[in-house]
Amino acid sequence: MEWLMNIVPVLIIAGFAYGAFGQIKESLVVAKSVPWDSSNDKRIIVGSHLLTLSYVGFVLALIVNLAVYNYSFPQPASTANAASLTAFYCLLLMFVAELGIMPKRQGPKKMYSIR
Repeated sequence: MEWLMNIVPVLIIAGFAYGAFGQIKESLVVAKSVPWDSSNDKRIIVGSHLLTLSYVGFVLALIVNLAVYNYSFPQPASTANAASLTAFYCLLLMFVAELGIMPKRQGPKKMYSIR
């Protein structure tokens, strides 16, 4: 059962990393397909980039937190606390980007084409 305690956090982080790559791809598609004509378009682009940046920061904070937890490199306890606090701030920034900066969607969600 020891192997299960080591593999589950890695699988969770791999799932978040896969989501981060998808968010990066979506942010690039939004940047290419949305013009800079109105303030709503600018809010969509800035919010998408901020959401992507905070998502990647969250994944990196989780990786550092896992490395500190598994004693991969000896660090004081303040490093784990800082990594946890960074992950919390990144989550908070994600919610601000999604709910505060990006405009409300009217109607069904528009799916952007990757092509």
